[in-house]
Amino acid sequence: MSKTVAVIDGNSLMHRAYHAVPPTMNAPDGTPTNACFGFVAMLLKFVEMAHPDAIVCAFDAGRPKWRMEAIEQYKAQRPPMDDALKVQFPLMEGLLEAMSIPVVRVAGWEGDDILGTVSARDEALGYRTLLVSGDKDVYQLVSELTHVVTTKKGITDVAIYGPDEVFERYGVTPAQFPDFLGLKGDASDNIPGVPGVGDKTAAKLLSAYGNLEGIYEHTGELKGKQKEKIETNRDQAFASRKVATISRDVDFELDLEDAAFPSFDAARVTAAFKSVRFNAHLAHVLNLVGEKAPAERAVLSWEPVLHGADAHAAVKGAIAEGERVGIAFVEPEQASLFDAGAFAAFSTSKGAASFEGDEALSVLAQVVAQGRFAALDAKEMLHRVYPADTAQEARITDEELFAAEIFDVGLAGYVMNSSVSDYTLESLADEYLGGALPEVKTDEERACVLAAAARALEEPLSRALEDDGSMRTYAEIDLPLVPVLTAMERTGAAIDVAHLDEIGERTQGDIDALRARIIELAGEEFNVDSPKQLGHILFEVLGLPPKKKTQRGYSTDAKVLKELAEVHELPALVLRYRELAKIKSTYIDALPRMRATDGRVHSSFNETVTTTGRLSSSDPNLQNIPVRTEFGRHIRECFVPLDEDSLFLSADYSQIELRLLAHLSGDEHLVAAFNSGADFHASTASRVFGIPVEEVTPELRSRAKAVNFGIVYGQQAFGLSQSLGVPFGEAKDMIDRYFEAYPGVRAYLDATVEKARKRGYAETMFGRKRHIPELHAGNANLRGFGERTAMNHPMQGSAADIIKLAMIEVSRRLREEGFAAKLLIQVHDELDFSVPRGEVEALSAMVREVMEGVVELKVPLIADVSNAPTWAEAH
Repeated sequence: MSKTVAVIDGNSLMHRAYHAVPPTMNAPDGTPTNACFGFVAMLLKFVEMAHPDAIVCAFDAGRPKWRMEAIEQYKAQRPPMDDALKVQFPLMEGLLEAMSIPVVRVAGWEGDDILGTVSARDEALGYRTLLVSGDKDVYQLVSELTHVVTTKKGITDVAIYGPDEVFERYGVTPAQFPDFLGLKGDASDNIPGVPGVGDKTAAKLLSAYGNLEGIYEHTGELKGKQKEKIETNRDQAFASRKVATISRDVDFELDLEDAAFPSFDAARVTAAFKSVRFNAHLAHVLNLVGEKAPAERAVLSWEPVLHGADAHAAVKGAIAEGERVGIAFVEPEQASLFDAGAFAAFSTSKGAASFEGDEALSVLAQVVAQGRFAALDAKEMLHRVYPADTAQEARITDEELFAAEIFDVGLAGYVMNSSVSDYTLESLADEYLGGALPEVKTDEERACVLAAAARALEEPLSRALEDDGSMRTYAEIDLPLVPVLTAMERTGAAIDVAHLDEIGERTQGDIDALRARIIELAGEEFNVDSPKQLGHILFEVLGLPPKKKTQRGYSTDAKVLKELAEVHELPALVLRYRELAKIKSTYIDALPRMRATDGRVHSSFNETVTTTGRLSSSDPNLQNIPVRTEFGRHIRECFVPLDEDSLFLSADYSQIELRLLAHLSGDEHLVAAFNSGADFHASTASRVFGIPVEEVTPELRSRAKAVNFGIVYGQQAFGLSQSLGVPFGEAKDMIDRYFEAYPGVRAYLDATVEKARKRGYAETMFGRKRHIPELHAGNANLRGFGERTAMNHPMQGSAADIIKLAMIEVSRRLREEGFAAKLLIQVHDELDFSVPRGEVEALSAMVREVMEGVVELKVPLIADVSNAPTWAEAH
């Protein structure tokens, strides 16, 4: 009988999933579930791809004694497993058992040995085996009947290796793989191999001599250091091979002939998956046996689908009754010349009103202007009737935009947990409606389901925001900003294309000159853009010391090049070349192509991307233009007012995060330093270095400035030593003296971390929470990241909240006081405007008043306001 048996390396997949899925998921009892979630996602993807007839899962249960005796340090360097991962193994085993997938764990044996034994038994039965593992050791098990399924990236991008694929990748056959590992070793398992022998050398030797025995029978044919290393490390090579060889005869009970998948009980699977809130996964698992998830899938009512007069009547009635209308648009996947446009659904108590094309936009404009609506992304929805291009007619007025009654579903989900990477109606329904969305067959039905989900999610999300204490952040900060950003994106920013072209020509000349000089120094022609060819030049031609290696060869990343620049001119030139080439392609070449019909660029300002509450910018990213470099200033020179009779006005908070540190910590010396109006960084230098302020040199002020900002971002001594280029001890001493000078800061930061550890989150002055599961990680580096995040969030997050509040108030006053000026751009702590020359004085006063008075602190908030013909000159 032909049969395909899948054998899963449980430990390998759990580790990969744990690091691939953000640690933001928990079971009802608080147990982390991110690794289990990723494991099931991988399993389902694999089942969909391979359709195995049976599945077995193997887990480690110790290390064989003979491996430990062969190499004492075998796996000894591996750090202890994170507690947050360790507690998930019993959960995962429970889910597998519920799916009737045999779990094999044999005391004193590793999972690889179970994979080897099952594949040997399968081959004896004539079965085909698919080994699902991320460990390269298992390639030795590959044969015509046994293949390896490995993850290439994340948890769902997979590749299948048979004998040909193993040979193509490594240059050895599966049978030679233990010898291969015996020669090159395996750092992840602390298998030493032969020092100095890597993949290519090991493959070359095995190609010539077959195996270790063959190599050592012919050492006389080897030369130089290679011969010396091979001969000196003979015992180590054979011991390494022994440890790397997978056993294929472990004793355990497993009936492969009766094993089958899927063969589980739907009720048992439902109970198990619901216990960990894997509702979306549950739907897919049950679908494998032709079952559907229970009642929760049907609680979302989206029918009947209404058309024509009935659809218009439903929307009109919902507006009249003050109902919240759920709205969703679905673009056809197969667009054609005959499509009327996107399918739009408007979910009401009478059913889903369905429209297409221009009619859908007319109805949307009606709902925005007269009714109340809910959508996953309200700004994206508003832009359908208020386009981000002034050349396109808006179907609603500015007054209607700012009066719109909105519930932004994605934004509410973001405020509840800003650490999630993506906010979709499917994931939010899974979490807040308790089930997966119904499956549908057409784009129109999908639009109806999504609209119904948006409408249904308002109540549970509102309740969750209230219960969490996060409603203020949503209702007073993030939601009112939606129309402000919508209007700002429609306005866009004007650019001087002719000046940009001039910069482009000069830059291309600089790039060409740099490339020529780099090749001259190299002494031969090569592709400067190729990391591999550059590595060859640096480390083989010029003989510079390699710093680190990757799977593809020598690393030539920025850190490596900065280190090498201290000993040779070429690496510094490559860094400059890369900087110019990147900025040229990202801004100089791209900005003119990104102009809309009105000739302006219309960046998107996103509220649900960063974990801190700050806005991000995309298409183009205007927040990423280097501010402190000459080149960055040249790019900003190309941003100009909207017309010739206007100026560019920039308003920027001065040291807002340091001022927030003073306010939140209440440190009397820090507060006094800001209230004195003196140079804050010089004042800090005076206190930290114990000298009168008039004796502070520019260098000492610069160091004090680095410490000031480093403290805000939770920087430790190592980071400060790297940024200042000073010894670790000196950096540590500076931080210690800082905390002696400002003892209230140390006490505040310690208390903030401890409070976050107890609560699981840090929060801003305005109640914006950032959940930090890393605070409880077993890994010291992750835990340190969590502590720095807890220290930083109250300052950075509060600064983000303050600039948002300022934007909302500035926007209100621009409208109500009749300004012609337009808000164009927001970059972190900076607001930028196009202002008619006659309004400059009034706008400057208004913006300064709003920004400095939006919140009351123990120290003054200062906004620097200036104007000029271009962005570069105004900032």
